[in-house]
Amino acid sequence: MDGRVVHIRNNYEMLNFDFGPTLMNWMARHGASAYRSIRRGDALSVEGHGGHGNAIAQSYNHSILPLLSQRDKEIQIAWGIEDFKFRFGRRPEGIWLPECAVDDATLAAVAEAGLAFTILSPSQGEYRFAPGQNDNGGAGPFMWQRGDLKVAVFRFDHDLAGQISFGDVLRDGAWLADMLVDRVLKLPPDGAILVATDGETFGHHKKSGAAELARALERLERRDDLAVVNCGQYLAMAPPSGSFQINHASSWSCYHGIERWRSECGCRFNQGTSQHWRAPLREAMEFVKHHTEQIYDRFAEPLVSDSRTALKESIRLAIDANPATREEFFFRYQVSSEISQSQLVRLFEMERAAQTMFTSCAWFFDDFGGPEGRVALRWAARAVELAAELAPSIENELLDRLRRIHSNRREVGDAATLYLSVKTREARGRV
Repeated sequence: MDGRVVHIRNNYEMLNFDFGPTLMNWMARHGASAYRSIRRGDALSVEGHGGHGNAIAQSYNHSILPLLSQRDKEIQIAWGIEDFKFRFGRRPEGIWLPECAVDDATLAAVAEAGLAFTILSPSQGEYRFAPGQNDNGGAGPFMWQRGDLKVAVFRFDHDLAGQISFGDVLRDGAWLADMLVDRVLKLPPDGAILVATDGETFGHHKKSGAAELARALERLERRDDLAVVNCGQYLAMAPPSGSFQINHASSWSCYHGIERWRSECGCRFNQGTSQHWRAPLREAMEFVKHHTEQIYDRFAEPLVSDSRTALKESIRLAIDANPATREEFFFRYQVSSEISQSQLVRLFEMERAAQTMFTSCAWFFDDFGGPEGRVALRWAARAVELAAELAPSIENELLDRLRRIHSNRREVGDAATLYLSVKTREARGRV
């Protein structure tokens, strides 16, 4: 091609996708055109796929759910659902688990939240086929069940995902389409394949990736021997292929389960670095989290009926600036005093800050001195600051813990020094 635009299409009309609430909030303010196109793509997919939209939810702060308490799992999923409803005007059918990190307790929390499906890799559990069926490499779905709780698990094609993410198949959308056709036509009638990869592959890691994906989708649409469907639609059409069981926590980006986010497991980019900092950094953040939970439980209960449920629904106040939303929320929870409302909002903000500390990327990379670790420490400082409005500050004890955590980068020093630096910059930003 000579660089001319020959066709414009919205890829979000054709495939399942999820967006983190932080990115969606930024796009709503700074990328309004793209934001509208994403929402429009989902709305059109609902019309075109029998009421099943392409967008799926994500747990709110992209934290590793198996590492959270049951209470925090529920909060993360509830906040993700509420943000999704605000963005897309409907309830989500499925959820993308950050880093595909999962265990039985996480699947139970997904099921309890009323979500129908999630997506995992082939190596993350045991996919058992129904009697008379053999493993054909298809997507499933497979049913996980514990008592009355159940949720469908789709498995993605690991080989195809790897070729898209790390190979050169995205050089040519026709090549990609032919690969997909070859795989799906080898399946039994009504079988399906699923490919899952990071959204930044299309346009960031692979400059022409979005255009070549559009080319592949257009080529697939022209065929009459297969159909492009989304997970919700396929789940409604196809009976489960079998069952799913998982015996230990796992993820798609750590060979050691979920250790990448709490220990020096060996997963890193630069083999010359140490990740001794991971465990103590997590312990320091958990120290702050435990403190904020105690503060919330102590001071919120006198202010609001059912303080735990109120916290799950409180995210509406952060994402929806409509005064009617605030009025309806406080009316439902019988908080009439302006002083009580103000105190409760501060408590909600404290808990949001404490939740944000655990965003997964703070532990994913080789050092906490990068922007990801700085963000986690900034939110820790904010949580400590808000908690100190109601109880003696824990900052000195937190700093003692952080001083024992040393960076691989000499210019960064220890985590306490970095914490004080980002705290100062955050304070200046609020002046």
